[in-house]
Amino acid sequence: MLPVLALALAGLATPLASALAEPFRFTLLYAHSTTELEDTQGRGGIARLATVVRQERAAHDTVLVLHGGQSLAPSVLSFYDQGAHVIDLLNGLGIDAMAALNREFHHGDDTLMTRAFAANFPLVTTNAVDRATGKPLDGLESAVVLDAGPYKVGVLAATPTQTKETTRSGRTEFRDPAGAVADKARELRAQGVDLVVAMTANSGNTHRDVIAARAANIVLYQDRGRAVGVEYDGKSLAATVDAQAAWVLALDITIERGAIDRNAKTGPSGVAWSAGVRAIDTAPIPPDSAVDSRAKAYLARLDGMLGMQVGRLESPVDTRREAVRGGENAFANALADALRAAMEADVALVNGGTIRGDRQYAAGTLWTRRDIQTEIPYHDTAVLLEVTGQQLRDALESGYSGIEQAQGRFPHLSNARVLVDASRPAGRRIVELTVGGKPVEPAARYRLATGSYIAQGSDGYTALAAAPRLVDDRDADFLSTILADQIARTGSFAPRLDGRLTVTR
Repeated sequence: MLPVLALALAGLATPLASALAEPFRFTLLYAHSTTELEDTQGRGGIARLATVVRQERAAHDTVLVLHGGQSLAPSVLSFYDQGAHVIDLLNGLGIDAMAALNREFHHGDDTLMTRAFAANFPLVTTNAVDRATGKPLDGLESAVVLDAGPYKVGVLAATPTQTKETTRSGRTEFRDPAGAVADKARELRAQGVDLVVAMTANSGNTHRDVIAARAANIVLYQDRGRAVGVEYDGKSLAATVDAQAAWVLALDITIERGAIDRNAKTGPSGVAWSAGVRAIDTAPIPPDSAVDSRAKAYLARLDGMLGMQVGRLESPVDTRREAVRGGENAFANALADALRAAMEADVALVNGGTIRGDRQYAAGTLWTRRDIQTEIPYHDTAVLLEVTGQQLRDALESGYSGIEQAQGRFPHLSNARVLVDASRPAGRRIVELTVGGKPVEPAARYRLATGSYIAQGSDGYTALAAAPRLVDDRDADFLSTILADQIARTGSFAPRLDGRLTVTR
């Protein structure tokens, strides 16, 4: 028996009244965000997830495995192969459908289509379509219908609309997620689908919009910081579970036709359903040997290159999410300084979302290329722009507009000082701004070094999209390479705070 945390939910197992047919039982298995090849503190990982899938299928006649996506980025290896290894490993698990959410689009829509063709399971996005045709991107599906005995289960996926700002996906149009899910759910039910399941993410509160639309019977989503969460209002179920398959959600569904359901869960097809909820702790689950062997082979490919030491930390480093998205940060300062020096710029700008390590390092730690790649895992290349003072201010105002939500657009600067009042309305939060010790003038021109992701106007930095490029991304290094080279030149790394950014609330 798998070790589980049983969640008692009032009404989820209410006996159904007399039915015209024998109830059918099946299990929905859900996990998401499996970016790491190794477990985290003894839990999770694709190899453990493989074991859970195998054991569940041995214990139950019908098991549908749904993967919530968020896995093709960011990770150290994905920096090099754009998530190809993730698809390769997941191909061995027997997945029935996978959501294509914002992180699946990170490497661009062309790369996502390539990954979709390599997968032996469907990748689903209901609201992201080819801008030219209005149809799903090649290789992807807007919906998948799975068989659960005599019943049909429709699977949808709502990709956050913020994906258009945070990825290089010019070919794709991201339509309203909740509206697209509602339209497709009606279409599926008209075609005889009995139960609709939607997968989504919490970016931009997309999950709340999809839940509120009440179009899907079950909504499965990601919500950082909660190991397990379940909501039930008597008609629909919404649930989240921890990332990296640290916990796996199992919904044991009982479904039948023609029943009188006092909880009003009978849908247009005359189907009533209930669900028992299990949260499977993967800590005691042994990794699947075959999948674990393949994962270790991928890790071995990186060891020679990424195990190389580049320098010693002379001061502590904090790259936790809240540390890089809400105020001055020593590591972000050092990255911006390295970028400015490499590009010989007047000022440099990096966004907090570029930094993804989400960890703390003690002084004295010997840093390797793996550490740097973990912190800066994206294919973000340096760019040198010519901007006016007004463009710089507009860009920064956009960056500081999402402080309350700890958005990744939060900007860090080099050779500049800025005072931000977060209590003021978005768009009017910068109180003081200087570059090189002088106040920024609207008509003045500055050489701005930044990453290619921001330079193209992503993540809300539309003010920079039209700025002339003095050095294009095709002619410069990755941000991670720039930082690694600078540390290696001296053999030491001492990030520090110097008061360049002050945020008041």
